Amino acid sequence: MIRDLLCCVGVGAIACALALLLTPLARGFMRRIGAIDLPDPRRVNRVPVPRGGGLAVVVAFYAALAAGWFLWPWVVQASPFVAILPWFVPASLLLVGVGFVDDRFGVPPILKLLAQLVAAGLLCWGGARLCLPAAWGAWAQSAWVYVPLTLAWYVGVVNAFNLIDGLDGLSSGLAILATCGMAGAVFFVDAAFLPLASLTFIGALLGFLRYNYNPASVFLGDSGSLFVGLMLATLALVSHRGDAFLVSVGIPVLCLGVPLIDTSLAILRRSIRYVLRRTAAREGNGPAVAGGVMTADREHMHHRFLALAHGDQRRAVWALYGLAAALMLIGFVALMAREAKATVFIIGFSAFAFVIVRTMTNVELWDAGNLLARPGARCGRRASAVFVYLVGDLCLMVALFLLIVWLFGLTTLPEATLASLFLAWCVPVAIGLVLCRDYTRIWGRSTRKDSFQLVVAIAFGSLLSHLAVAWVVPGLAPRTLLPHVAWAAFLPLPLLALRLAKTCFLQYLAYAENLRLRHRSLDDPSIPRLLFYGAGVNLRAYITLYETNVTRNATALIGVLDDNPGLRGRIFRDLPILGALEDLTPERLARLRPTHIVVTTPAIGPERLAEIQTFCRDHAIHLGRVSIETHAFPTA
Repeated sequence: MIRDLLCCVGVGAIACALALLLTPLARGFMRRIGAIDLPDPRRVNRVPVPRGGGLAVVVAFYAALAAGWFLWPWVVQASPFVAILPWFVPASLLLVGVGFVDDRFGVPPILKLLAQLVAAGLLCWGGARLCLPAAWGAWAQSAWVYVPLTLAWYVGVVNAFNLIDGLDGLSSGLAILATCGMAGAVFFVDAAFLPLASLTFIGALLGFLRYNYNPASVFLGDSGSLFVGLMLATLALVSHRGDAFLVSVGIPVLCLGVPLIDTSLAILRRSIRYVLRRTAAREGNGPAVAGGVMTADREHMHHRFLALAHGDQRRAVWALYGLAAALMLIGFVALMAREAKATVFIIGFSAFAFVIVRTMTNVELWDAGNLLARPGARCGRRASAVFVYLVGDLCLMVALFLLIVWLFGLTTLPEATLASLFLAWCVPVAIGLVLCRDYTRIWGRSTRKDSFQLVVAIAFGSLLSHLAVAWVVPGLAPRTLLPHVAWAAFLPLPLLALRLAKTCFLQYLAYAENLRLRHRSLDDPSIPRLLFYGAGVNLRAYITLYETNVTRNATALIGVLDDNPGLRGRIFRDLPILGALEDLTPERLARLRPTHIVVTTPAIGPERLAEIQTFCRDHAIHLGRVSIETHAFPTA
């Protein structure tokens, strides 16, 4: 066993040596044919750099495998990658050829996507398939399931490494980490596993990384990044063990987490911006719509990390290396936890999701809020909201029903009985929601009455459904009474969360944007800093308007003044109540630096108003007033 591993290491060393020798040759060749990455506003390189150096990785990988075949044939034959090699070679050569043409002349994105689908189809036909565990049932092994999953896996991973190749050494370094993580996870489960292809691939990438690390003298190019993505996607599928779903699917996803997340965010961001451009063009506020999901931008994760690192590419790259390593660590801890795998994944992904959401706030979430808060096309959005509510209610009911069945041990009932029970529980509730006009309410401005009516509709519908079950199947009613009560008690929570999600999202976005404006306003005098006087209905209306128009605000809200001493130190809609006017000491005023005070309470006497005016005049603060007034119209 040790001898075979040493042979694998030897093949990897051959690949590394070949890549060290071939990369300068590939760099000179690509420079001669004019495949140069010229500096532009979207790129980070400041000097022309040849691209297409990934050709050296491809040649070194295949040449090292050929050398291993002649030197240690038994090791190569024992590798699981060899079985897929007759299909992998034409698929990889197709993508490398398309990438080479793109590096030199440029290829439309749709042609690259078609080439990726053809390559994925070849490998899926050859046996590299993303199959769900057999324990899930016969449907999980159906071609109607694994074929689309496999195609989506290949296209996702290949494009992920194509998009992440934006900093010196980033794509090749992440590929090395991902390969090490996947090979290590399989070796942890099966000590007899021979990582020949993984070590050969790592060796070729290490040799190339010598020239690709900052400051890079050559880039992977599309010919290299497409091959790297195809290789990683294939290694994840041919090196797994079918009885270990975490190893076959979970670990590869975690190891490839950074590029996959970057690709997902790019699709989300570009789709939202395409819709925004279409809306602006339709309203006559923008040019004709151009581009879409495949339109390049400068909002990738490596661009954001580069901004956080103040332009230092090495710091940004190592930060992304660390993020990828943290994701891999979650997977390995889950492997060792055995019985607590799900818990480890939930905790790890919760922490990781928090970091990702924070990075999304000023880009993807901001664009989504801009789309939701636009004043136009309200009828279309309302119609789509009804569809979202209907589909969301159905999914939530199914999920809660399955959870209740599992918690209360109803899995022993026949499937036909469970299906009938689900219909008996859900149909009366759905009828009750329709009768109380739940799907025609504007839930963004919901009141307690709306929520109360939803709860009543669920309770009344559940009562009727239980009576119907007791009448039709008397023996089943006592056994399902407690589960049905639990289902009816918990169902309003997810349904209300679904309806209030947009409002909560806009409130979160307004809070994040206000924090950003507070910091910017300290250096930008054009951004007003508002203090409100009076925590009441008028202020609530003002803040609601602020949250509704979150993407068009340019004002920083810093706090609230109120004469009621019992309110001091409390929070009013994320704004601290600072106390009365007299509590604004010079030190506190210097820290807050307000530029405007807006009076929002109608119950203020002339003496107090004169004091506020004098205070504002003495400190060069603008004074304004917001009120809700009712005026009578003259009658004829």
